[in-house]
This record gives sequence, C-alpha cells and structure tokens, in this order.
Amino acid sequence: MIVAGNWKMNLNINEAIELSNGLLKHNEVFVEEKIIIFPSFLIIPEIYNLFKNSKISIGTQDCSMYDNGAFTGQVSAEMIKDAGCKYVIIGHSERRSLCHETSSIVSQKAVKAVSAGLKVIICIGENSKDREKGDYLFVLEDQLKQSLSDLSNDNNLLSNNIIIAYEPVWAIGTGNTASKKDIEEVHKFIKEIISSNYQFNYDLPILYGGSVNSKNSSEIFKINNVDGVLVGGASLKSDEFLKIIKNSM
Repeated sequence: MIVAGNWKMNLNINEAIELSNGLLKHNEVFVEEKIIIFPSFLIIPEIYNLFKNSKISIGTQDCSMYDNGAFTGQVSAEMIKDAGCKYVIIGHSERRSLCHETSSIVSQKAVKAVSAGLKVIICIGENSKDREKGDYLFVLEDQLKQSLSDLSNDNNLLSNNIIIAYEPVWAIGTGNTASKKDIEEVHKFIKEIISSNYQFNYDLPILYGGSVNSKNSSEIFKINNVDGVLVGGASLKSDEFLKIIKNSM
C-alpha cells in the first residue's frame, strides 16, 4: 500500500518540522518507498534533510510543463529532482479548477516529470454534477486518456513511473467519503481502461483520495483494486497520519 500525504498550502517551517519529527519517532513502522510526503515548495529542502535518512520519500504538489525560461512562479521537474524529491502530484482537482489546468497540460507535465526521473501521481476525479448526471465514468475515462496521451507511446516513460489517484471532487475536504461500492466501481473501471489501452509492464497502482482519515482508512484499504490513499487534511497531524499508515499494513 502507498500512503501519500498532501500538505497543500499549509504549515510554516516550524509547524512542518514539528510534524516531521512526530513521524520520525516512528520510523520503524514505515515501508521503504511506500510513504510519501508532499510539502509546499519553499520548505522542501528543510523537510528533505529531515527525512533523507528515513524510509519516507518527498515529493512536490506540482511541476512546470517547461524545462526553463521566462515562466515566473513556476518550478521545473529538474529543479524538483535536484531538491531531493522522488515524486510529483500532477492534475490535482484544485489545480484543474482553480488554475484551469487541462488534461493536456497534465500530460505535458507528466512527460517532463518522468523524463527527469520523477514518479508521477496523476489525479482524476468527477465533480458532483457529473456524478448526479451519471456521466462520471465518461468524464474519468476522458481525463485519464488525455492525461496519459503524451506518455502512451513510450513504454520506457510509462514503466514504473505512473500512479493514478482517483479523487472525487465532491469528496475532497468535505468529510464525505465515497462509498465502498463507488470506490470499487471506479477503481475497477480505471484498471480496465489501463489494461485495454496501455502496455504497462507493471501493475499500475491506483490510490483513493477524498476525506481519508484514520477512521475510514481501514475499510478503504480492504476495497478491491485500491493500492493506497492520497491524504489531505489528515496528513497535517502526525498522530492521525501515523494511524492511517498503520491501518495500511
């Protein structure tokens, strides 16, 4: 199981260090390459230094679709790799909605990230209107295929570098977790799309994200085709995040 904690735009440096030290006290429970922390850009060097001798990996919450140049405010995949990161989240629903990021942009960013040697978590998810109209599977298939479109013809890029996170937009930060039936249906659907359209030489992991916490994570981990979780708010408290990690074992 993969347990990824997305801190989003939270925690100043002192708060982040305190949280990190709380996790490091229990380093013996971590499985190498399975626990990933995604701090905000500015504190990555400090957090990387804290975790570099642990079994926790560090990633970033986004990267640029460009290598370098006059792109104010952006951070390239190469810069991210140089900072010690192994992972990057691309296409999170908040990036798609607040920054108007399209699946085409997600795909171009993914190419830059894997080409730089990063592993990519590509997020897809439907909103409440898509769910209510019954169009959510079509929406998810379109997001998935477009987000992988620039990678689909290169098996070397696809190999062991891609993770998909299903995050229903209506569940993120609302406290409303998708039902077991909903999660199982979508994860099975994603696996089928992947196996029918792409030649991955590994079992591509699919994470669930959307109001995951210590109380519901045990049941989520038991659902068929769930390979881990992408955690938001519950990753901001070391005790809560540790409980989720322990539930995954």
